[in-house]
Amino acid sequence: MTNPQTIEPPQTITAGDKPKAIGFVRNDVSGLHAPRHALDVQRHANTLGYQYVYTVRPPADIDDPIAYALGIAAGVDVQVIVVFDLGHVDCRPALICDAGFDLETVCPQGTWVRSAQRASGGEMGAA
Repeated sequence: MTNPQTIEPPQTITAGDKPKAIGFVRNDVSGLHAPRHALDVQRHANTLGYQYVYTVRPPADIDDPIAYALGIAAGVDVQVIVVFDLGHVDCRPALICDAGFDLETVCPQGTWVRSAQRASGGEMGAA
């Protein structure tokens, strides 16, 4: 008697299959720890299986560093923004989630899921 089942090879996940993420590190929040926080953010994203694209470190003269990061995130079409802690988003994860991105924090480890969908061209639409 023969076995009618076939064995499928394991699926490999390529970089194109992984959700894309950027890191967001504010010098005004991290201070002297900014270089270490940037490494921790990238390491955290890689550990979670994201395709890490870029670390956003807004210039000091930017009036709204969160909007600056959101603009870059939309421009490179990522799904996730990773920060060291909630201080980088002014302790308001909704600023990221309402813009259509998931938010990951390194310390403490946490995930906030997007509450809106991004429309094509970076404009927001209702969920």
